[in-house]
Amino acid sequence: MALGAILNILDWLKNKLPIPNRLEGIKNEIDKLEKERTSLLSGGADVKKAKRITIINDRLDKLAGMLKNATGNS
Repeated sequence: MALGAILNILDWLKNKLPIPNRLEGIKNEIDKLEKERTSLLSGGADVKKAKRITIINDRLDKLAGMLKNATGNS
């Protein structure tokens, strides 16, 4: 009986917490990286910014693939 009560409480808590699902997390990261890339491109160019933009672009490509796979499997 006590185990059932604990499980009911945990289930209720799970429904109340704002836990983003996987797709929302991917979309949020894409938005964040696109904003960062835009801000870097609006300023002056240097080697450090160019390296960061390259890293951002690579991550965006990877996230786009993950998003495509996740929506294709749903």
